[in-house]
Amino acid sequence: VYNGSNQKANTLQSLLGLFLQSVHTPYKVINNLAHLGITISANTINMAIQALSVESQTSLQHLGQSLLVSYAYDNFDMDLKSYILTIEKSNDSLKHLTSGLLFLLVHGVTLDDLKCSQELWGKLPLNPQVDDPHAPHQHAWWDLLKLLLHPEPPGSKSMLSHWDWLNAWMFLHDLCTYGPDYFHQFKSVIPPPEYIEQIPLVKTPIFAA
Repeated sequence: VYNGSNQKANTLQSLLGLFLQSVHTPYKVINNLAHLGITISANTINMAIQALSVESQTSLQHLGQSLLVSYAYDNFDMDLKSYILTIEKSNDSLKHLTSGLLFLLVHGVTLDDLKCSQELWGKLPLNPQVDDPHAPHQHAWWDLLKLLLHPEPPGSKSMLSHWDWLNAWMFLHDLCTYGPDYFHQFKSVIPPPEYIEQIPLVKTPIFAA
């Protein structure tokens, strides 16, 4: 059943070979299993990994050149234990690695939408050249209390913008959901947030860098 002579229909053997390669199975074991028809040979596994790497590199180059991607990095430690220990590297198995992911910007994002760095820098409180009259207003806890006592829909007469209303709603939701038990009784009276421009749910493609 395992031993298929058709080289174009060996999906099971290829998956098993890639799995054995990922768990650092010795090449002798892989080749013995390949002779039984259970998996593909070690040389075929290496060629498959090389072909997948070239295809992934080409996709990453096209994505990076489009300038419509977001980058995410993560540092992690991995203990790469060796089955054959040597005197020189008997305890040197801990490796410090960095992984990267590329997220394609969806929902019709264009390059013109990303040209907002100057506007963001002009409104950033850390900017020493920003003018105080145009600086964003900082709200305190008593502003949230006034919002609860005298609720007003976001608009021209409201002291809070749509973004501030969303932050206030998220604060109340987290407080009544994850805060002290006393606030749990108020969770049912929190109205749902108002939809301004609802973003549709789409599947975001992810590419490993």
